[in-house]
Amino acid sequence: MPAVKMSINPTMLAWAMQQAGVSEEQLANDLHVTTELVAEWLSGDTQPATGQLRAIAKELHRPTSLFFLPRPPVATVAPTAFRSPIGSAGERTLSRNELDEIRKASRRQKVVSWAQQQLGVSHRVELPAYSPNMEEVARAARKWLSWRLDEQIRATSKTAVTKMLRAALEDHGFLVLQLSMGDDHCRGFSIAHQSVPLIAYNTKGQVAAARSFTILHELGHLLKNEQAVCEKPNDATEKWCDEFAAAFLMPPRHLETYVRLRIGRGRARIEDDDLDAVRLISNRFKASYQCVALRLIKLGWANWKLYELVRKPGAEVDQGFSREPQTTPVVRLREYGSTYARAVLAARQRGLLSETDTRKYLDVNGEQLRTLERRLENVG
Repeated sequence: MPAVKMSINPTMLAWAMQQAGVSEEQLANDLHVTTELVAEWLSGDTQPATGQLRAIAKELHRPTSLFFLPRPPVATVAPTAFRSPIGSAGERTLSRNELDEIRKASRRQKVVSWAQQQLGVSHRVELPAYSPNMEEVARAARKWLSWRLDEQIRATSKTAVTKMLRAALEDHGFLVLQLSMGDDHCRGFSIAHQSVPLIAYNTKGQVAAARSFTILHELGHLLKNEQAVCEKPNDATEKWCDEFAAAFLMPPRHLETYVRLRIGRGRARIEDDDLDAVRLISNRFKASYQCVALRLIKLGWANWKLYELVRKPGAEVDQGFSREPQTTPVVRLREYGSTYARAVLAARQRGLLSETDTRKYLDVNGEQLRTLERRLENVG
């Protein structure tokens, strides 16, 4: 019996490939077909068989129904500000995986926004006002988040500060997602939204302290309200966001007092090769070595040679790992955060989502869903 051909819209196939950053050659290789056959699908000269369409949908992370639409949707992913991979500078093309993560993050943002509207709890997130004075914005942001420097300094680890920062943003209505992409992928991105601003950070290729820096860098993008074109970053904006993140974690007066009393023997100046000084400051403020170096340079207390030193491979390494069993509920809450999980569970409790849909949105089974709910109750 001949295979059943599916009368898809070639325009939709081309659009889905473009959105996913997949070329004809890549799709052909993924599906184990010829490039000529993919070209025929795109021209409409040939239609894919049922199994081939399912494979196309799987590779492009789209439902099969999308390929029968008359035209692409008007609204695509919101403008996104990106923090490039370590060592990357200037223009770059977003990878297939990065584009997929943006779409998934945008869908979760829409789910939370929908749930809030249906539950009648939607509200505008009022961010601190932007000012060219970066130190002033950092002070305003700390006050806005009710951020206590003494708690930051007393935190048991750099990972603990990242968790504190994430919780503070979630308390203000942010959706904060944790990704696990490759070392050569972006360190983070943000998507502006009136009621559910989103920040995502990548755990791969970043030491624990650098994740806090990435989260704050992306917060800087949202404060500036400048959603950069991903492939063409604005170097001035990137520099401002880096400086904002460092200023948030290390207020000048506190940093100067510590350096003068504990390191500089009355001076705030740090020598170009003084990695021990960087380590001490990093451990006190729970900031990454690169963050420390950038802050010292901005304040005029170090040279760029110090930054070059801390950027060398192996200059900073993580100490210790979580001993908590990495069960599915633990992993899902770490990936999605409490804002998304609470919104989905609240929608189910109100009867807006079925049990099946709730498990689908949270990617858990029945028992895992109950465990996830208990964990959320325990954290308040």
